[in-house]
Amino acid sequence: MEGASEIKSVFWIGTFVMLFLAFGLLAMVLFYQRHFAKMKQKETELLLKTALESEKQERQRIAKDLHDSVQGDLSAIRNYFLLLSRKIHDSQNQFLLEETKIALEQTIENTRLISYKLMPPLLENGGFIMAVQDYFETLSKSTGKIFTLQQHLEDFVVNTAIGYELFRVVQEFTSNMLKYGTINECKLFVYETVEGISLELVDDGVSFDFKSSYAQSKGSGLQNIQSRLSSIGAKLVQREVASGNHFVIYLPKEI
Repeated sequence: MEGASEIKSVFWIGTFVMLFLAFGLLAMVLFYQRHFAKMKQKETELLLKTALESEKQERQRIAKDLHDSVQGDLSAIRNYFLLLSRKIHDSQNQFLLEETKIALEQTIENTRLISYKLMPPLLENGGFIMAVQDYFETLSKSTGKIFTLQQHLEDFVVNTAIGYELFRVVQEFTSNMLKYGTINECKLFVYETVEGISLELVDDGVSFDFKSSYAQSKGSGLQNIQSRLSSIGAKLVQREVASGNHFVIYLPKEI
């Protein structure tokens, strides 16, 4: 009887040790997997921020080159052209000069617009709100559509990096509206909440589901929107509406 009792005790001790080791091994595997997932997430976020920052710097460089170099050269050509046109008086050549002048002026204006779209000067000098107001005014004039901004907070203060990403998100949304949405009007509301700042983008164009379009999209537009918002810790929510589209961007206060 005593021997059977000892065997029973050894069995239970052995079972307990085996279970302890098994649970310990399982806990280590779970800890490692969680740690690995966090490391991968940090690595992905770092790569994303690096890519977006590189893109921003490249945009700044190209915009500066277009403004300082190409536009400067075109302005110099325009001055030489005006001097040349004063020496030519026959009607046939005057017609060609006038056509050339119109083409040259259009090229200068197009270069200015490309430079502006790459990096609006107001974004760094005046901030997000001023840059969007100016962008909407330009967009309304060039497209004939109505773009308005309504600000319901005393001051919208975010650092330049966050303002830049938000501006690009708004720019991407409005480009998609004009390209695919056949909109007539777009409104952007900016206001403060207890949690942070909200930006509501409402349009009357063709409705679409952002999540399903994002999952099926092979282009970079919707992916850029999601990547830019993730890089600044903002969240995008699409509200159900009877017609058009209604998106809300939540920017937490701690940012």
